[in-house]
Amino acid sequence: MRAAITIARVNLLRVLRDRTNLFFVFLLPLILIIALGAAFGSTGVSRLGVVATDAGPLGDELVAILEDGPVEVDVRSRSSLDELRAGVEDGDLEFGLLIPPGYDESLRAGEPVELTVVSRPESIFAALGQGIDSAVAQQSARIRAATVAADFAAVDFDAALATATTVQADLGGITIEEVTLGESTFPSIGNPFALGAQSQTVLFMFLTSMTAATQLVLTRQLGVSRRMLATPTPVRFILLGELLGRFGVAMMQGLFIVLASAFLFGVSWGDLAGATALIVIFALVGTGAAMVVGVFARNPDQAGSVGIVAGMILGALGGAMVPGELFGEPMATISQFTPQYWAIDGFRELAFYEAGLTEILTQLAVLVGYAVVLVGIGTYGLRRSLIHG
Repeated sequence: MRAAITIARVNLLRVLRDRTNLFFVFLLPLILIIALGAAFGSTGVSRLGVVATDAGPLGDELVAILEDGPVEVDVRSRSSLDELRAGVEDGDLEFGLLIPPGYDESLRAGEPVELTVVSRPESIFAALGQGIDSAVAQQSARIRAATVAADFAAVDFDAALATATTVQADLGGITIEEVTLGESTFPSIGNPFALGAQSQTVLFMFLTSMTAATQLVLTRQLGVSRRMLATPTPVRFILLGELLGRFGVAMMQGLFIVLASAFLFGVSWGDLAGATALIVIFALVGTGAAMVVGVFARNPDQAGSVGIVAGMILGALGGAMVPGELFGEPMATISQFTPQYWAIDGFRELAFYEAGLTEILTQLAVLVGYAVVLVGIGTYGLRRSLIHG
């Protein structure tokens, strides 16, 4: 048994000593979690950039209406239209609003005013755009009422505007009752990084396991396995050592992302027993896949290429790159044939629906099936390679 542990430790050290792996194992997953959190997560607060240089009191009033509106908004001041465009392009802002200089004077004089709104054409923050439209319409109604009073009743414009503002707040208006049918595309998420953390855990556990398959090919090519076989070490311990080596790499990757996302981004993984079971069993799935590739690949380059391509394709199909909730048919059905789908589905249930270990038994059973088949094929192939050459 000591020999198996030694073999596993050597395999793990090989991965850690490769400086390239340090970036892909530890840094890249965190970068992608942040990116996915910005793209698909939501804290409930929309970021609006505003340029209101020399816009006057009515320009300030428009910003105040936006801040007090039904859409929760974080107004961020900017100095130019170029800054608004750059902010929207970079994702720092969801919308940009340019209130032109002389806005106040133009409205008081009854002149038309043009506001500039900056957004992406595919923006998913439609509620903020509607909030801007609503704020402009609300202010326009007040100004029209004040203008009519000033022109036809000889009332001071500012006094008429103050009265219109007061009256408008007391008007009943139209109440809209919203009824939601079905379920939302994404579950209600308190943490914008949760989706990314779950998907990247699954993606990188599998990818890192597959890249470790190259070490198994090198071990065979260099004759290390055959020399171990020439010692008193039983074949079962050699097989167990190689198996534990791949398993250790996958577990290291999974535990790092889980712990880092919890401490750095506050991501909750739900029931501890359920999350642990998912990570351990999915690590076995990655271990089995790495064993299969490592046994049947002819050289390290082939193992690396096949492993990365297979990991990326299965990750994409399983919802580890783009949330599976966005898939239509037939992709939604095809996705269910990948182990990544069942692992991510299990994490969703634990984190978003307060499920426990017993509620994800179906997901665990499917993953166990994948693990048994892959580990069985990989172990058989390696044993045959050691004995028969």
